[in-house]
Amino acid sequence: MAEVTFREANKRYRRAFVPVMVVYTIAVFGGSYLLKQFETPPTWLAAIVALIMAAPVGGVLWLMWRLSRETDEYTRQQQMAAMAAGGMITAFFSVVWGFLELYNVVPSLWTFLVGPIFFLSYGLIYCVSRRSFGAGFEK
Repeated sequence: MAEVTFREANKRYRRAFVPVMVVYTIAVFGGSYLLKQFETPPTWLAAIVALIMAAPVGGVLWLMWRLSRETDEYTRQQQMAAMAAGGMITAFFSVVWGFLELYNVVPSLWTFLVGPIFFLSYGLIYCVSRRSFGAGFEK
């Protein structure tokens, strides 16, 4: 893919991110509302609603990947390093929590919280690395 400036790639990312988050918000609230209309929703409907709610998260991950592919090597390295660190933090947290949960030290953690833990750790790592190495990502 042709390299574009960080500013252009970031603008393209934001233009796509906002509609994906609107779809996510509508899916979460609309899906929850739909399922509450049933005393016991059919399993097939609950499964479809869950998949629709999760799909925009996959879209955001794809947008992050595309953003990293469209920029220069330095920015790409920063993005990939932050994603890798976020993934390692998430995996380590999940393993530690899993063992603590196994021995009834902590309560059970909803699996879907792994996504927000990844996005939070990735975002924090990226912000810290950007502050540490300068904000000169623009070409």
